[in-house]
Amino acid sequence: MKTKKLKIILASASPRRKELLEREGINFTIDASSIDEVLNPHLPIKARLEALAIEKGAPIHDRHPDDVVISADTTVYHNGEIIGKPKDEEDAKNILLSLSNDTHIVYTAVSIWIANQKHFSWVEETFVTFKDITKMIPEYLESGEWQGKAGAYGIQGKADMFVEKVEGDIDSVIGLPVTKIVSFLKEEDVID
Repeated sequence: MKTKKLKIILASASPRRKELLEREGINFTIDASSIDEVLNPHLPIKARLEALAIEKGAPIHDRHPDDVVISADTTVYHNGEIIGKPKDEEDAKNILLSLSNDTHIVYTAVSIWIANQKHFSWVEETFVTFKDITKMIPEYLESGEWQGKAGAYGIQGKADMFVEKVEGDIDSVIGLPVTKIVSFLKEEDVID
């Protein structure tokens, strides 16, 4: 007898994560928590991000203990520093200038609860190399696309013109390594 399929809940309000799961044809609902996103400075970078992804999903898992809960956190890391969301346009300009003609790392930490039976978490690491984007920055800033995005850019939008190469999972840079998540959910018999 086949067991009842579990409901999948995305613990994120990110439109990009929603689009990525929809693209894969996954049936899910959204229930995002609002926590203070504080990274533990005493942990190595990957462990900090993994802890934050778990923290984001924990209250949703508590609310839906019999379902699958997916949470994530994406961060840009460059020259030994976490590059968060820009405070304003000037900050966005400075961030983009620092990333220009260089390689940075995008980490996406993922946490998945499968009912009350199992919990898995990991961090995807993707290297993104920008060409010299100095002349492209003013037009990009005018677009407003930098707002609310870690590293002041969204690779799936106009900023794709900045990219020289991506080593790793581009979906992870967008916000969720969906290929890995889908194969994981299939292995765990959550989806067909």
